[in-house]
Amino acid sequence: SPGITFQRLVRTEQGLPVKNYQSSTVTVLLLNRSEVQSEFLSIAEKLSSSEPPQHSTLLLLLQHLYQANFGTCCDLHRLHHLLKSKSLEELSELYASAADAQEAAAASSDPALARERLQAVLRDIAGPASFPAVTGEAQPHKLQPIAIPPARCYTYSWDQDNFGESKG
Repeated sequence: SPGITFQRLVRTEQGLPVKNYQSSTVTVLLLNRSEVQSEFLSIAEKLSSSEPPQHSTLLLLLQHLYQANFGTCCDLHRLHHLLKSKSLEELSELYASAADAQEAAAASSDPALARERLQAVLRDIAGPASFPAVTGEAQPHKLQPIAIPPARCYTYSWDQDNFGESKG
């Protein structure tokens, strides 16, 4: 399924659940503050205090999904502006349907048929959502780079090193 790795990575790093495909990955770094450079601690604190809004993450994922599947046949600029005007609830519903279709395509044993079905579902989603038409021919649009948003980062600080202590 085109773009599935990117989609799964961003969903996992942002903690976005998708029906029947819920998984998450959490990376934990145990550090002694006195042994870590202050620049590293500063970056970790910035990352943990700011996370991209869910609205912009869903917008990015939908744009990526349509570009990965339709290439230059999709007007990504118009799609971006339309998605921006949608509520978080609308984007969540649209993305859930699109992600389910993408996961079903990824599980299929016939890649050509799976891609055809996925594109049909994405076109079906596009119609009622008033997305720009996805044409069958390449348009004069260029493919747009889509950056991976920074992963959600959590930090926790403690004052005592009590890993080696036993209660007795």
